[in-house]
Amino acid sequence: MFFVLLIFVKIILITSGHPNENRKNDEPICSKFDYEEKLLEKVIRLEMKMEKIIEEVKDKEKDVMTIATDVSQRVGNMENNAIQFQHDVNQTMIELSDNFKEETAKLKSLADKSLLPIVGFNALLSLTKTVNTGNKVVYDTVITNQGEGYDSVTGLFTAPLTGLYFFTAHACNQGNLDVKYAIYQEGTLTTKSIQYDNGCYSCSSVSTIAMVNKAERVWVQSLDTSVYYSDSFRWNTFAGSLLNRQVR
Repeated sequence: MFFVLLIFVKIILITSGHPNENRKNDEPICSKFDYEEKLLEKVIRLEMKMEKIIEEVKDKEKDVMTIATDVSQRVGNMENNAIQFQHDVNQTMIELSDNFKEETAKLKSLADKSLLPIVGFNALLSLTKTVNTGNKVVYDTVITNQGEGYDSVTGLFTAPLTGLYFFTAHACNQGNLDVKYAIYQEGTLTTKSIQYDNGCYSCSSVSTIAMVNKAERVWVQSLDTSVYYSDSFRWNTFAGSLLNRQVR
């Protein structure tokens, strides 16, 4: 740049001539190099200003590049953050969906468990029958058997579910003969009674509430050889139902 300015100054000097040639006779004569020195001084100052301006421009360019790089990095970070945010949102939605399905399944399971299944039976001894001591009373005619727990061949009720059950037995005697009977749960006596009426045909009932485990059996057993009398007005029956299911 400085070399170019010197050439420019030289051209001016050649074309314009020395200023002393045009001076007036009464003007003082200066050094023949005075004009060139002053011009060179101005050129040098101009060169210095140009260099300063160029440096300032370069500094500005650096600042602009720095700002541009910073903006680019920030934009890149924002894009990365947006991608990560979208990924997190998607992951959260998946987790919420899975949790919702899991909780829904749990609630459904609890609802299914909380619903009380229908378990109940009622059986009838259709004909007058003598039952020996220690034998089961087999009620051969099934009236109701929800849950299929009662067996009319064996006289046994087998609990399909663990829970609290209600059982009742109705026995009728013949004339002066008594009827002694009891309700058993897996060989354990839970309640018993006797029915006797001097010279009359009458009936009585006995009932119990028992906690019965699944697959345990309940039945009516004769405590003495007894005649269970049956006609159109006197029914010998055995019945039971689930009161409350135990949920584990």
